[in-house]
Amino acid sequence: MAEDGCEGDLWPFLKSSLGRYVGNMSLSRFTTLWTHPDYAPGPVSEIELESAEGCLDTRLPADYRTAVREVGLPRPTTALLDAIVDRELDLRDVSEFLSPVEIVSITEDWRDLGLPEELIAFATDCMGNLFCFPATVGAGALAPVVFFDHDSRTVDVIAPSFTRWIEEFCRVAPH
Repeated sequence: MAEDGCEGDLWPFLKSSLGRYVGNMSLSRFTTLWTHPDYAPGPVSEIELESAEGCLDTRLPADYRTAVREVGLPRPTTALLDAIVDRELDLRDVSEFLSPVEIVSITEDWRDLGLPEELIAFATDCMGNLFCFPATVGAGALAPVVFFDHDSRTVDVIAPSFTRWIEEFCRVAPH
């Protein structure tokens, strides 16, 4: 008997499927809470993700890839920033999710300006700081979300995975 009572090879499949489901639900919930209904998430294709990965010689985390392929890239409104500031939360706002083309261009441009080579940008905050993943992610793996402050050039791990990072925003109640 395997972990949690699942027989043989079934547990890894169930665990993987559940992780994808939760990640997609989290990004869907984020979209419901923090975007305007007239501005649907921007679609992302597998080909676009593979192209970005090829340009940067990396593999993006599995939960991120699945969530953005199935939900798209949300376009957060300033309501998220307002809620974080008004409640004085210790949470960095996300104001833009980068398209695969922007992931490549922003990462390459910021490397010339101090972004460590081992980071790949995928989103920004309201001040232009970057949310990143480590560049060394294996296929099917999860990776931490790393915050790069462009003024101080500091790097901080802020969440153990994309899904957990998105869930933090889902716990903030809109006004």
